[in-house]
Amino acid sequence: MIDIVTVVFEQEIPVLRAQAQSIALNCQRIGIRNIYVVLNDVEAIAAQIDPAWWGPLANSVLVIPRTAFSTPFVTDGWVSQQVLKLLAASVSYNTYSMILDAKTIFVRELDPDRIVDSAGRIQTGRCPIWTVFEPSKQIVNKLFDIDLQQQIGPGGVPFIVHNDTVRMMIAEVTMRTKTSFPIWFQQQGMVTEFILYSGFVQFLCGNLNVLYDAHNSLGGVINVSHDETDAWPIKINQMRKGETLTVSVHRGAWAKLTAEQQQQYRDLLSQRGIEAAAHL
Repeated sequence: MIDIVTVVFEQEIPVLRAQAQSIALNCQRIGIRNIYVVLNDVEAIAAQIDPAWWGPLANSVLVIPRTAFSTPFVTDGWVSQQVLKLLAASVSYNTYSMILDAKTIFVRELDPDRIVDSAGRIQTGRCPIWTVFEPSKQIVNKLFDIDLQQQIGPGGVPFIVHNDTVRMMIAEVTMRTKTSFPIWFQQQGMVTEFILYSGFVQFLCGNLNVLYDAHNSLGGVINVSHDETDAWPIKINQMRKGETLTVSVHRGAWAKLTAEQQQQYRDLLSQRGIEAAAHL
């Protein structure tokens, strides 16, 4: 049913290990065939990644250097990681791919019965397009001649894509721009992977409702960005709630947390069975 795509660079390898354990604990029932660990860094870091971290799913792990996609990458890692997520999903012939950041950690089981509804629509909900992403929205509207008002939820990761639709999107963008997809994507600078995909779904289907339900049934997604550390007491309490599915802390935020706050995060993950949390 669902493969997993995660993009990592060397500094993120300790948290990738925690993510791997969380997947082993919480994602065994979602029909994983492959876990694509894509290196947005030099190929040599592959030696630091052990498939055994994924426990019973170890045989599904494929560590892929970005050179495997035979295309140049820009130096801006924020841009290159986005196109790598889409390229990796296009390789999967499972029905869906769940795209993660390396810092995304599951804190409870992902229930396969809540992923799609009775009509076959993915239940990740919708979210507004924030003002900071207005340039991305304008690029996508112009490309597909649409008026995109919302993006597919949860507004970040974990983000579930329909793999055949990703392949169609790449083909459509290539034809419209007359440029290799990864080169075009990276040239834009401000286009984001999930707004582009959301726009293509609207273009292809006429409405996001065809492939995606308007309600998020998977659970809460609690992320701490680099500028949200002042809200840590609220964030950690949200993370502890039973309905929360995934948590993450941006490395910039982690550096700003106090030792006590960092330990609160480690304790939360340890309580959910993630032993690698001790090494964060």
